[in-house]
Amino acid sequence: MVSRTIIALAFLLGAGCASASQYTQWPYQGPMMMVKNPTSQTLVVLARDGTGRQLITARVRPKSMQCFRWPFIDVTGYLRAAETAADTVTTGPFQPWSAAGWEWSAREQPKSNPNACG
Repeated sequence: MVSRTIIALAFLLGAGCASASQYTQWPYQGPMMMVKNPTSQTLVVLARDGTGRQLITARVRPKSMQCFRWPFIDVTGYLRAAETAADTVTTGPFQPWSAAGWEWSAREQPKSNPNACG
């Protein structure tokens, strides 16, 4: 009985350690992104990594801003904003992990801003 309990505890501990190492790769401490919307339409902002994965990261109301953490660990990234299906803006490639914070207004390229959302 005691040996079964020890084996079960060891298994649970091993599973916990294995899952913890998996989560350390997720960029929960990624750089902050501040997106400003100067338009009169709501923007849907997507983050895209260099391998083509995309996530909707923010919905920015007209004449406002939204902050979020960069969701990928890939070195190269893009930001994409769409007002409507026909009106989409995509940045050039940039390296989100090269700075602690970024700012983008959907009318220019992202620029480094260590005080973004801070």
